[in-house]
Amino acid sequence: MGLDFALTAAQERLREAARAFIAAELTPGYLDELDASGRCPQELLPKLAAHGFTGLPVPAAYGGGGGGAGDVSVLLEEFGRASLGIASFLNRALGWGAEAIQRFGSVAQKQDFLPKVCSGEMIFAFSHTEPDAGSDAASIRTRAIADGDGYVIDGTKMFTTGAAECPCLIVTTRTDPQAARHAGISVFLVDARTPGIGFRKIDKLGMRGAGGLYEVRYEAVRVPRDAVLGEPNGGWRVITGTLERARLAQAAYCVGAAQQSIDDVVAHLRGAGGARAQARAHLLADLQLRTEAARLLLYRAAALVDDGVPCVREASIANLHATETLVAVTSEVLGLWGMHGVSGACAVERTLRDARLFIIGDGSSQIQRNLIARQMGL
Repeated sequence: MGLDFALTAAQERLREAARAFIAAELTPGYLDELDASGRCPQELLPKLAAHGFTGLPVPAAYGGGGGGAGDVSVLLEEFGRASLGIASFLNRALGWGAEAIQRFGSVAQKQDFLPKVCSGEMIFAFSHTEPDAGSDAASIRTRAIADGDGYVIDGTKMFTTGAAECPCLIVTTRTDPQAARHAGISVFLVDARTPGIGFRKIDKLGMRGAGGLYEVRYEAVRVPRDAVLGEPNGGWRVITGTLERARLAQAAYCVGAAQQSIDDVVAHLRGAGGARAQARAHLLADLQLRTEAARLLLYRAAALVDDGVPCVREASIANLHATETLVAVTSEVLGLWGMHGVSGACAVERTLRDARLFIIGDGSSQIQRNLIARQMGL
């Protein structure tokens, strides 16, 4: 069957490079400061780019590393061990931007955006969710009306991470209101400084180290025709393809965060002499079992992507299991830390707050179950 559960030599080097970067740059004090302030860690972008992390999946012709989904999963799993917020921030260059433009962009868009991703000049925000739509990705009301040599965008988007802190917004719109729900949708690459765009910051429970969360208002925002990502009225394919990769990315950093949470509490219990208590040992064994299964599901889906095999079901299964495993792991581990966990004296308190986003955002657990059931013919 061609199954291989070992990392390649190149992936081992990538993992070691990520670990060295994390040890040098993502110190506990730095991560605590980001969580307390909720600011965007923009200063990391050129440093990440200098190590080739932002351009990992970009073809070499545009200055990237030419890596596949498996390579990206290795990188994001390691960053997830250190910080879900930073892993998500990195993926706003890798997944929301580079991979979407690589798959759906025009030649001119690739030539413009991909080198900037590799150099650390470009990061993206996916401006999709709307006030009255929630998880229903096809219920888009934001309008883009053709006008002369461009389009005019009007509407409101909610819960857009990093919207006011990035150069480019990936905006989903309805360009043909008479078409069926999944047709008549177009996606635009919009300069975040375009006149008519307004931002309102929204406070949030977790993921504060990933940057701000925003409501974004588009009022008569004029964009050129060549700002369309993919085909006009063909945006549903762009949305679903982008979300599929985003869900794999989420699975990767949730697996990393779950594993680190287990490793940390095991080290703590060994030091305190309580690791051998059977009830604790069995609980941790069960959590490790779930995390190992999540990792295997992740890399199975990534291998399918790299082989060019459609994997909507496998990506949703990997995402659902990894995100729900992370919530379960952090909830149980917090109890094993006792008051140290509740007081915020260890990283699991922040990880627990961060973890709640992933069973809601970019396709809730219920949406993932719907997708899996649909692929089963139900």
